[in-house]
Amino acid sequence: MKKLILISSAVVVVFVGFVFWYRWDSGTNHGYQFGYYGEFNRVSNALASISGITVTQTWANCDVTLEEFGFTAKMASGEPVRIAVGERDRIRSLSGASLVQALHTEIKTQTKK
Repeated sequence: MKKLILISSAVVVVFVGFVFWYRWDSGTNHGYQFGYYGEFNRVSNALASISGITVTQTWANCDVTLEEFGFTAKMASGEPVRIAVGERDRIRSLSGASLVQALHTEIKTQTKK
């Protein structure tokens, strides 16, 4: 009987801990490159690292998971650029130089005349 109470208590503590962690993590963007907003922050930081690009607006579809998100940016020429990242977009899995390169490619496709 003592074992059952101990196991039940441990399950409840783990469940409550998970709920509190999820609410803390998804409630506010803490700027980390992991967790609920991790992919958003990684793409945002990569976009901000591109010279001549200024992020002017961001959006995110917050649900149980961060589904879609996007950015409106302005190029040095004043031309607007919109980057939308879907739930299954390959950009979400990239990081570092490959992410910056993918963003450059997306920007070039939007600005070709």
